[in-house]
Amino acid sequence: LAGAGAANQPGKGITVHLAYIDCSNLFIEAQKVSAVARGWARSLAEVNQQGRIDFGYRLDFHRLMTLLREVEEPVRATVFGSVTDSNEVLWPHAEAAGFEVRVVERAANGREKRVDTGVVTRICRDAYLLGQPGRDHITLVAGDGDYEPMVRQLVADGFEVRLLYWSHASRELQAVASRFYPLDAYLEELALR
Repeated sequence: LAGAGAANQPGKGITVHLAYIDCSNLFIEAQKVSAVARGWARSLAEVNQQGRIDFGYRLDFHRLMTLLREVEEPVRATVFGSVTDSNEVLWPHAEAAGFEVRVVERAANGREKRVDTGVVTRICRDAYLLGQPGRDHITLVAGDGDYEPMVRQLVADGFEVRLLYWSHASRELQAVASRFYPLDAYLEELALR
């Protein structure tokens, strides 16, 4: 998450903090965590098995940006997702909170495609063009194990990669990240009211 101006320019000696959010991954799992917190299910396994998801839970991007700034200021954050008939108000909300928004159209069958690869491509591009190993920090807000090879390589190359996600993030991903911050305690704080 890097601030505007000089913080985005490599070689200026200013620490760059880049944050990337897989919105669908974060949002869908938040609804599951909320269902357990409300007592609708005893565990995430039960939520997945019975489909008792809290469809009313929504993320507040202003609150998420505040949390990212608490990790490290200044922050430059990009949120990735896909366009659906029901989420058109989501993206202006994210932009108003200070996020750069990168969305893709869903496949003809309604499945989300290209979001994960978009996140990986952008993180790698930014890290190696804007960042400096040993100085700059990357925050990934996603929990899918598919991100593990990228995070492993970035850490091996000297970047600090922080993982912010629900406590059930991929164990492999947690293991390779420089630091892991579980978001479960912030479930209500991150809720759109």
